[in-house]
Amino acid sequence: MKSGAQPIYMLRQAWLLVRGSPWLTAVSALTIALALTLVGLLAMVLFNAGHLLRELGQNLTLSVYLKDSATPEQEAAVRKQLEGHAGIKRVKALSREEDRARNRRLLSAELLQGLDEAAIPGQPMLEVEIDAELASRGDVEALVQWTQALKHVDSVQDVDFGAEKLRLLFAMVEIARTIGLVLSVVLLASAMFFVFSTIRLAVFSRKDEIEVLWLVGATPSFIRLPFLVEGGLQGLAGAVIATGLLGLLHTELLGLVRDVYMLNVNWSLLPPGMVVWLVIGGPAVGLLASALSVGRYLKV
Repeated sequence: MKSGAQPIYMLRQAWLLVRGSPWLTAVSALTIALALTLVGLLAMVLFNAGHLLRELGQNLTLSVYLKDSATPEQEAAVRKQLEGHAGIKRVKALSREEDRARNRRLLSAELLQGLDEAAIPGQPMLEVEIDAELASRGDVEALVQWTQALKHVDSVQDVDFGAEKLRLLFAMVEIARTIGLVLSVVLLASAMFFVFSTIRLAVFSRKDEIEVLWLVGATPSFIRLPFLVEGGLQGLAGAVIATGLLGLLHTELLGLVRDVYMLNVNWSLLPPGMVVWLVIGGPAVGLLASALSVGRYLKV
């Protein structure tokens, strides 16, 4: 057979294999599609969770409230201790009146109506801006321990560090990553099993034809390739379906968040990189399952 005609022959034989068991082929392709869709969804949930953590890290601040009895020298000592810590970008001192004015800006107009000025809390304090690069789990844990030590300084009344929610989010993301990895392996293994079974049945159904090809001198690669192409086509079909499902899901969820909850969010379940991974991953799963099946049940 001419080399130029071989690819056409392989595609034709793969198409005949697909037509020989259309329902099983469809189940295999849909299984790959479902697995890739769920894996892609898990990946993007974790990606957006990481993005959320980075955004929270941009606003990571520390408020050190001083005692009323704190002297200017004690305040300067605490400030020097803060500025000497790695990762501290800026330390700003606020008087009682400045802190009260800041708290007033945080209150709504309804709450301010009829509210006595003295009822608005105000305390001499040091407002600390923390470097966003420290918004990782290990760094946050170290910062929490450091802030706990600050509470024991004589001139410090209290320390407010909004890291508890960040610590909880880090823990939740770690758990989600572990569960997501296990689920991804199980889902992809299930998809490979269906492709494996489809190729195995195709080999059995064409056993006589394979023996004839072997007798007339066909090479092992020539005999195996149509089955590999069939597995790759199943994977490609699954990738196309998964891409469509994720695109539809992204559109619906984004419309729900923006139209119903009136939130202007910038996120995506289907960035260009995800499309590339789907297009590569689908055929790769099909080819790997086909290679395993052919290697086991096609001894040529």
